[in-house]
Amino acid sequence: MKTKFSVVMSLLFLLSVAIVATIYGAWLFYPLEIKWLRLEQVVYMKSADISYNFNILLRYLTLPWEQTLSMPNFPSSADGLHHFQQVKWLFHLAQAVVLVSLPGFLSFWKHVVKKGYGNLYRPVFVTAAVLPVLIGIFGVIIGFDSFFTLFHQILFVGDSSWLFNPNTDPVIYILPAEFFLHSFLLFFVLYEGLCLGMVFWCQSKRKAR
Repeated sequence: MKTKFSVVMSLLFLLSVAIVATIYGAWLFYPLEIKWLRLEQVVYMKSADISYNFNILLRYLTLPWEQTLSMPNFPSSADGLHHFQQVKWLFHLAQAVVLVSLPGFLSFWKHVVKKGYGNLYRPVFVTAAVLPVLIGIFGVIIGFDSFFTLFHQILFVGDSSWLFNPNTDPVIYILPAEFFLHSFLLFFVLYEGLCLGMVFWCQSKRKAR
């Protein structure tokens, strides 16, 4: 029972780490997005000013002590602020899951993988790696726009505040669909890398016995 619990915690750890790493990775690479997506020409602002506003947004979303969102160049409607508040709690949840699931992951690594029993649970991590591939194929079939809409409808059931109106929430201009596509791809690469890494280590430890 203890081992099964550590396996579940390990899966949650891999998922939450991939999510948090994606958040901070997208933040880190955002200046490149400004260039790639030509956002300066979209909002007629300098790259430094766009980054400044984006940094304010990400600090609000990721830091618990940041309780007020006020971007100098992008006013927000009540619905926009509500949506960002919902996203903020989801980001905090992901960060909390990393911390809560870490002991379970370390226990699994110490008592199962390092002792050479990881191969018994290798199919679990193979399955965890395959599921996003299937979801990705589904996303390709229906198109990213439809997938993105479905994603929000599932994540924010009964809440349409994520449907930003550019007239009242112009920040959406610097958060185009391509940016979220790149973020999804980053998450996919990170998560697959973590899961396949676990598959590799479970297998290699078995061989080393």
